[in-house]
Amino acid sequence: MATSFKKKTNSKLSQPRGTRPSLYNAQTLISTGVPSLDVLLDGGLPVGSVMLVEEDTFGQYSRMLLKYFLAEGVACGHSLFVASASEEPACILKDLPAATAEGDDDTLPPPTINEEEESTTEPMQIAWRYQSLPKAQPSFSSKFGHNFDLTRRMEPSRLDMVHKVLFDALQCSSSSSEMLYHELMDSMQDTISKGLFSLDKTSTSQQANVLRVAIESIGSALWLEEGGGVTAEGSLATALPRFLHLLRGTCRASYAVAMVTVPVHLFQDVAYTRRLERLCDGVVRLESFADKEHSPLYKEYHGLFHLIKLPKLNSLTCHLPDTLSLAFKLKRKKFTIEKLHLPPDLSGTANREQQDGCHHQASRRNAQPSDIISSPTHGAVDF
Repeated sequence: MATSFKKKTNSKLSQPRGTRPSLYNAQTLISTGVPSLDVLLDGGLPVGSVMLVEEDTFGQYSRMLLKYFLAEGVACGHSLFVASASEEPACILKDLPAATAEGDDDTLPPPTINEEEESTTEPMQIAWRYQSLPKAQPSFSSKFGHNFDLTRRMEPSRLDMVHKVLFDALQCSSSSSEMLYHELMDSMQDTISKGLFSLDKTSTSQQANVLRVAIESIGSALWLEEGGGVTAEGSLATALPRFLHLLRGTCRASYAVAMVTVPVHLFQDVAYTRRLERLCDGVVRLESFADKEHSPLYKEYHGLFHLIKLPKLNSLTCHLPDTLSLAFKLKRKKFTIEKLHLPPDLSGTANREQQDGCHHQASRRNAQPSDIISSPTHGAVDF
């Protein structure tokens, strides 16, 4: 006997290309272009969010993160909106790294069968209790997104296949930062409206696409910011916070994701930086070792990577990584973020500690009892 029963199905919009849903809250995610950063962000950047990158002193590594973000958009076929005042946006696109084939990397080759047998069968003589513990993996790996080679440049024909809008702040005739930010927002909203990136204008018959917004070094003097976030009267400036507030609302109502780099080391007031951080969904800070003397224990890294704020769209809490002690390094072909591990060879530190101990014992023999009681403790290693 035939039945009229039909299975009820929900008609959902198709996922935009280059995206995937989150396993925790079903939020649509995109890749940042750096696989290790995607793992720290619980899979990637949510669509409709704003990521704030606090630049290092020279802006070298923050600009590299921005190029990875744009290169991933070209590889996925996303539309691009690039705004800059330090250099022409077209020059930024010409310097994007090229995508590599799967497995084409500058990492060490996988161990052979004989090496694996030697590493597993050789027992530990001294630290035998650590034999059964799993080996620590300093790097993060993710299968989402593409891998890029910094030694190769993306072909111009590949860039011509995607839709892109360029905003050169130096070509604008604005006399203040507030007017310049207003022109930038008008251009962005016009791009979202004409490109059908808005959630209200996206129909169910066509596949949606993602707009990647990249803004470089906003808040610097080239963006007509004066006083480092402080006005002449001594109060905090409001032009940039208003722009970020409007940018966040614009991305929420569209298939847009923004990555903004800000030179926070130029700001005079820390409260101004905290206000900017609260107006964004995710905040990371790059602390480079290029402009300062650092400990020899960090000789394998180029700087520290700080997670200030993680996105938490459609949820009450955000994903918490296994560790917050992170560092980044720039290899020949790629930029990676790894767990911060101290090297096992601390012979220099140990010798210094022994010398300090011998000197301390000699001083104790020559000192009076009253001097020993009032002397501070020694022998602590300062990392």
